[in-house]
Amino acid sequence: MENLSIAERFAILGLNGKESEHWNLAKHYVLKGIAASFYLEENYNSSTDTWTIQERDLCKYIKKSRAKEVEKQIIARLNSKQMIGKVKSLLGCDLFYDENIKIKEYVSDIREYEYQLDYFRAEFFEEGPISDEGIILAWLLKGSLCLYDLFSLREQEIIRKKMDELQSKSGLARVLYSIEIQSVIGSIANGFLRMKTQFAATPFGKGINFIFPFLDRKQSVFVDMEEYFTNAEKRLQCVLDRVTSQGHTCEVLHYGDVPIVKIDNIKYELVPEAIVVKLPIHGVRLRRYD
Repeated sequence: MENLSIAERFAILGLNGKESEHWNLAKHYVLKGIAASFYLEENYNSSTDTWTIQERDLCKYIKKSRAKEVEKQIIARLNSKQMIGKVKSLLGCDLFYDENIKIKEYVSDIREYEYQLDYFRAEFFEEGPISDEGIILAWLLKGSLCLYDLFSLREQEIIRKKMDELQSKSGLARVLYSIEIQSVIGSIANGFLRMKTQFAATPFGKGINFIFPFLDRKQSVFVDMEEYFTNAEKRLQCVLDRVTSQGHTCEVLHYGDVPIVKIDNIKYELVPEAIVVKLPIHGVRLRRYD
């Protein structure tokens, strides 16, 4: 695997699945994290392997950074290494999607995305020392809310405990983990999004999104079938055909009545469902899977 900077490692994990053409709060927080990683890169001394971090300077740097410029810069770096691309939003496969609305999302290189995720898991979920980059990456993922998208509730708890332990063992963690880069208003919005994301990850939250998909359309995409009462194999093939025809990458992780499919680095359950408009429409609900 190619040697990547901390900003590039974080962007591969953080930007995957985020809208590429439009602003939204989720991408805004990731771009703040990328700006923070730019500051850290500029204040790293490779000869002594040390980081010079001043909270005031870091916050000022992030505040002055223009989101569009940060996005343009990191995408140019990742594009030069063929580590990121764009694809139509998975919402384009939804029966009720308005085709006049063109939504595109970033998709990270599959192999590199999995490698970075596995590398982070190995550091935080296994015994042994945690590198400075691992310490920084955990802070960036937590501050940008990506932690709640990438890891289960159980995994989040393990990471938080490790971060608490690191504050008493590592000077870098002690300095970095005490810094809040969000404004007061941003912290409130951050808290709301965190609760929303954590709620969506619970069995009850998944059920609510399944019953009321309009609460979070991206968490619950409905793909209609051409035939009524199709079997599991035909339902799966229909979804794969629909999704790949729009440029998405797919990998079937589990077969059965409720298959699990990874689409653009994100796992989904394919839950059979019938909805009633004027007549019953049979299909499959793609539900985010942890």
